[in-house]
This record gives sequence, C-alpha cells and structure tokens, in this order.
Amino acid sequence: MITLQRLLNKSAVLLVLASFGLKAETKYCPKTFEVLERDKKDGYELKKKELVNLFCTEKFEGENFKIVYSTENEAIAFNHENKDLVRRAANVYHHLTIARNFWVNNIKSDFVSKLPQLVIRLDITNAYSSSRHFKNEELEKNYNNAWSIPAGQTPRFAKEQLKWNKEIWFSPMKKIEARKLVDSDGSNPIHESLVAVKDPIIAYNKNLFLYSGLRMLAYPTVNDSSLLTLALKSLGPIAIVYGLMSVTKSIDHWFMDKYYFVDTAMVPDVIYHEFAHIAMSDTMKTVHSVPVIEGMADYFAARIADRRKMYEKLKHISSNKSKDREEKSFYYPYLEGAWNANSDFTLSLLWKGKMEFDKANEKRIKKGQNIIVNYDELVHQTHFLLNENSDIANDLTKALVETCKERCLGVRPGVNTLQNVFEAKGLN
Repeated sequence: MITLQRLLNKSAVLLVLASFGLKAETKYCPKTFEVLERDKKDGYELKKKELVNLFCTEKFEGENFKIVYSTENEAIAFNHENKDLVRRAANVYHHLTIARNFWVNNIKSDFVSKLPQLVIRLDITNAYSSSRHFKNEELEKNYNNAWSIPAGQTPRFAKEQLKWNKEIWFSPMKKIEARKLVDSDGSNPIHESLVAVKDPIIAYNKNLFLYSGLRMLAYPTVNDSSLLTLALKSLGPIAIVYGLMSVTKSIDHWFMDKYYFVDTAMVPDVIYHEFAHIAMSDTMKTVHSVPVIEGMADYFAARIADRRKMYEKLKHISSNKSKDREEKSFYYPYLEGAWNANSDFTLSLLWKGKMEFDKANEKRIKKGQNIIVNYDELVHQTHFLLNENSDIANDLTKALVETCKERCLGVRPGVNTLQNVFEAKGLN
C-alpha cells in the first residue's frame, strides 16, 4: 500500500506539472568508463573518464547523443554482452561530448547548441540511402569508415513512412590487404609532382626547339649543332617526363602499408572530424567529400585534438595515413579534385592562417590593443559562404577575405594577414 500510495502521489505531481505546461526535471546519472586518449607521440592509453548528461537508463543515451548498434533503434546497454561494443560506445560518447563542448563554448555556435539528439551508429556496414535511410547490406558493405548522415525521410509513396535526424555512422574495422586491392591511378607523391611540373617543362622545351630551329634555318653557317642534336637536347626532356609519368602512375602501392584497417569509433581525431561535419551542415552538406569541406572539418578537429599530426596510426586500432596541419606544400590546381579530398592542403592553409593571426594578435595585445579577430570564429563564419561546390583557390580564399571585412577589427591588417597566408601557400 505504501508503494502504491507513493506511485499515486508521484503521478499526481506529474499531472499537476502537466496542467501548468511544466516538465518534470530531467535526471542525469553520470557513469565512468575507460576511453582512449592519445599521448604526445603516436601512442595512446586508456583512461577512466566520467560520461556526463546520461539519462538514468543504464544505456548509452543522454541529452545530446544516443549510441546504437548498426540499424537498431535502442541505445546500447552498459551491460551488453559484447564488451568491445561497450568500450567503443563509451569512447564515442566521451569524445563527441568534448567536440560538442568546443563548438558550444569556444565557437559559440547557436546551431550546435540547438541540435536535437544525435543518433550515433556503431558497427554499421550498410550504405546510406537518401530515400530509405539504409541501403540493402548485401548490395554494399562498408568497413574502416565513418561518415555523417543528413536528416531525411522516405518518399510519400513508400509503404513505411520514416523520418530521421542527422546521424554519425561508424563502420566496423576490417583488416584489408590494401596493396592487392589498389587500382593504381597515380595518387602518389612522385607522380603528382611530375604532373605539377609537366606543363612548364614541356612548354619550355617546345619553345626552345621552335626558336632554336628557326634560328638554325635562318643562320645555318652560325650554328654548329645539327637539327638531330637540337631535337635530342630540347625534346629529350619531354620524352623523359612522359616516360616517368607512365611508370610512376602504376606505383601507388609502393607508398602504402601492406594492410589497411581503422577502428574509427576508437580514434578521437576521426570523431572530432565527423562532429565538425555535423556542426557545419547548416550550409555544407555532409554527403559531399570535397577538399574544402573535408579541410574545414580537419581544421576544427585539429583544434580540438591539439595535435600537429592528425589521424596518426594507433597500434592494433588504425593504420591510417596521417595529415600534417603544418604541411609546407604549395597550391596546385590538381588539389581541387574530389580525389584529393583527403589531402592536408586545406588543413595546412587554414592552420597557417591561425599561426599568423596568433602572431598578429599577440603583438597587438602587448601594445594594449584589441585583437584583430578570433580566428576560430572567423573560419566558422566563413563556412556560411561556402557549400559543396566551393573550391579552394577562388571560393575559400574569397570567403575568408569577405568574412574578415565584416568581423576583423581594422580591415587592412586582417586582410593583409590573409593575403600573406595565401602567398605563403602559393595562392597568388
């Protein structure tokens, strides 16, 4: 009777609150789990961390995130029989919380602060379908990947009407003998360097042959060289370049590890990267992998991770290729291609901007002046001018300048700093 009476009293309170349009206070039950943290080198360690904002359900579901298995709808339970799944769920929840806090507190993103609960799917091998949510698993299976999914719904004519909000998917890890699967297309540094220098070498030697040949015909007594010697001297380098390009196009596997694998749900940098896609999805669609969108997400992931080398290998967890936020490479048009979406050029361009603005701001602070601009907020505001069709050389640079004109304290020092960054990265 006492228990029944308590239940009746509790129900009465809830009814009273409802009658006044009030909600009962949500209760949270923090829980401690082991999560992965990178060390200052390329290793990692597991540390116990408290997961916050969890509902009191003994599941990985809270105010902001709901971690589920594959295509299921129920959150993963703390006592799930698959302990590895529990470990990965805890890791994803912890690092997503770090990412969200950065966007809300540092960037002060109103869009992120108002995001509804995100569903996070682990071990999902299905591909994404804009009309059905999940494609048939038997048609296409995904491994070693992570990607952000836009909100959507099934068409009106579909038998089963479904809606879903933005989601983040982490596919399972699978060890793949990468070298055997690669269809070499020249995506290696030697071939790409040859592509970069091909046109000026060919143009120079063609002009050399043309002008020298005309001079030889006009003044035959003055020239000791034969036409054959001239041809070998000027056209030989062209033949060498084409020959080397033909050979280097098929050596991509030389620059790869024998095996490729990555447990994306255990790599903090990857988790931060995917949340950045969600955070900028109000203008930059998450399903398009292009250099500007990927580079912007890389920049904010690097800010949160606070590491120079991003996505570095982790023993038994990832053999992924790293990205260097301080890469010294210069711009070349081939970087605009979708196949170079995973290049670190855009990341290094944006990070060069951060370093230069940090220097300029520090000088102004020493003089008792206000800073030119908060660079993180500048980059964030820039994304409102960009979309999935934006390129680096025209759209990104122009958007940064236009945003600076609106937000920089003193347009000239801000724009001049940006122009110096562009020049330093070969964007003249």
